Amino acid sequence: MGSIRVGFFENFKGADTLLVDVDREGLHTLIAWLPEAMSGRETPISDCPGSSVSSGLRVDLLRVPNDTGLVRTAPKTFAWRRSGDGWADVIAKLTAMENGAGHQYLDGPRDDVQVMASIGEYGDGWWRQNAS
Repeated sequence: MGSIRVGFFENFKGADTLLVDVDREGLHTLIAWLPEAMSGRETPISDCPGSSVSSGLRVDLLRVPNDTGLVRTAPKTFAWRRSGDGWADVIAKLTAMENGAGHQYLDGPRDDVQVMASIGEYGDGWWRQNAS
């Protein structure tokens, strides 16, 4: 199942950021789960097997006709609204991370905060120290 950690960090790498941090197995789980999550209803990212979402944070995923991006609906509540092509772009960027450590920005057309996926960059100690 692997590890998929999701957290929101203000002024992280110069901007408010939703960080999706995965290990190799978690990356494969997330890539496989995303198409299933796009069933036409809003799906919380916490439904993804192996996911751990920071306390008080909610991120709902939805496939929409008009690609939007990550919309902030409350201080720690987000709706990630992407079109079919937008979600395909997210999956392609995640797939590109299969070759090793690094990160990708999963930009949408009108994100309220940036979305960054990372593999092999942030360990348990970093999350204990920085996640609320």
